[in-house]
Amino acid sequence: MKTYSISEVAKMYHLPTTTLRYYEDLGLLFNVARQGNRRVYNEQHLARLSAICCFKNTGMTLSELQALFGYDKHGNGLNQIIALLDRHDKEVDQKLKLLEQNHQQIKRKLHFYQDIRTAEQAGSPSPDWADYRSKIF
Repeated sequence: MKTYSISEVAKMYHLPTTTLRYYEDLGLLFNVARQGNRRVYNEQHLARLSAICCFKNTGMTLSELQALFGYDKHGNGLNQIIALLDRHDKEVDQKLKLLEQNHQQIKRKLHFYQDIRTAEQAGSPSPDWADYRSKIF
C-alpha cells in the first residue's frame, strides 16, 4: 500500500500541516501510523480527507463533520445523519441558485461592456443598460 508523509498530503490537498494534525485531534482522521516521529498516511486517509474537503468546501462545519463521521464509528444516530445531510443538501442547493443568479449578473455586465466597446469602435450609440437588466445569457 502506498504511503504519504504529512507534507505530501498537505501539498496534495492545499492544506497546512497544522490542519491535518487538527483533523486528527478532532477524530476526523484517525489511525495515522507513525514511523519514528513522522506521520504516515495511506489511501484510506486520502479518501477520508477527500470527503472532509468536499463537505468543508460546501460549508459543513467541523462539528457537523464530527457528527457525520461519528456515525461511521458508532453505527447509531442514523436519523440525525440523514437530517444533517438533507439540511446540508438544501443549503448547497440555495448557494448554487445564488451563484447562478450572480453568474448571470456578471454575464449581463460583460455583454453590456463588450457591446459598449463594439459600439464605440463602430461609432454607434452606446447600448442602454435597461436592455440587459433582465436578459439571460
